[in-house]
Amino acid sequence: MRLITQRKLAGILRREAERRGAGFLPFAPSEIYIDPCNACDLRCTFCPQSNWGGRRRGLMSRELFELAIEQAVELRPQRVNLFCYGESLLHKDIAEMVRHAAGRGLWVRIHTNARSLDADKARRLIESGLSEIRFSFDTPDRELYNRLRVGGDFDAVLANIRGFIRIKQELGAVLPRVYLQEMIPFEAGKKARNSEAYRRLFEGRDVIFSARYMHNFAGASQEAGFAGLQAVGESPCREIYRRLVVTFDGKIHACCLDAEGHNIIGDLSRGDTIASAWNGGAMRDLRRRTSTHKLEGLDPCQHCDELRRNRRPVKLSRRLVGGLAWYAVKPFIKRD
Repeated sequence: MRLITQRKLAGILRREAERRGAGFLPFAPSEIYIDPCNACDLRCTFCPQSNWGGRRRGLMSRELFELAIEQAVELRPQRVNLFCYGESLLHKDIAEMVRHAAGRGLWVRIHTNARSLDADKARRLIESGLSEIRFSFDTPDRELYNRLRVGGDFDAVLANIRGFIRIKQELGAVLPRVYLQEMIPFEAGKKARNSEAYRRLFEGRDVIFSARYMHNFAGASQEAGFAGLQAVGESPCREIYRRLVVTFDGKIHACCLDAEGHNIIGDLSRGDTIASAWNGGAMRDLRRRTSTHKLEGLDPCQHCDELRRNRRPVKLSRRLVGGLAWYAVKPFIKRD
């Protein structure tokens, strides 16, 4: 069947699929990661980069990148993320890659630590058609930042980010939207909110503030306090109902937290497609196992605190709408 790409209907079906623990999905992924570079210039203590195993690092070729973009265009995702396991600004062609993807009508997002973001690179990114940039600038605490982000420098990175915002203003550019992401210690039952100290660092600048709870990177974090941050219940995995990752070498990973590639569900270089991997046997099996919490021996999922949160109740109205939508497309859904 042709995957549903209409966003509102796909969103309703996605929530229902998560609730049911469905394996086969009639809708396309809402986000696709195309990772230009899985290398990084930092060795953050909480990130898989600091304890990298056997996975090879490298840069994506333009040929493979353009193939991935063409497949993404057909699926009409809400956004394409040109990053995942590494620092995408290390790829010398990143601005041209953004330009190509944006030129195909995609909403293009980059997430960066901003360490290598000099004025020339900032200008080229802004002029490339980039839709959104998010800065991983975790904390207003200089000492904590420098401890967590090994190889980083709080003041230099802060200057780079402020410089990017200034150049965007000088160019009179509306895009990219600029997000600042602060990491907040987890508190069960509370919503993550930015601290006042963090907001003051960028006071008066055209930015959007974001706050996220720390997580354990599916067990790859070396920060002991991160391991049980969200281990307060049991929850199905939402990630594999929303997105997947194409790595620099064409491998398709099921999850953006699986840097080592424990669950590779396809390979563009061998003729697989993003669409076929999305509903391939490996991905369907992974959805079934995580939805029923059969995690023993399943890496990295068995170590992931995203699967150990409290389940959020689904409103009756949403269940009714979702059930009706699922019933309507059921004749077209393959049996698991």
